[in-house]
Amino acid sequence: MQEAILQTQLKTDSRYFELSSKIDRVDSNLRVEIAAISRQFWITFGGLITTILSVFAVNWYFH
Repeated sequence: MQEAILQTQLKTDSRYFELSSKIDRVDSNLRVEIAAISRQFWITFGGLITTILSVFAVNWYFH
């Protein structure tokens, strides 16, 4: 009886470990994707600000 309980606990522990490792992989992949999106946002935002400033500068120069 104790052996059956120990085997069941061992199976449960191994499943928990597999689930934990899968969650860690998903978390890691999600963090990489969020970082990529954040980087893309800042590059786009910087380009937008640069464009706005250059339009204002050209408009001020020719005004």
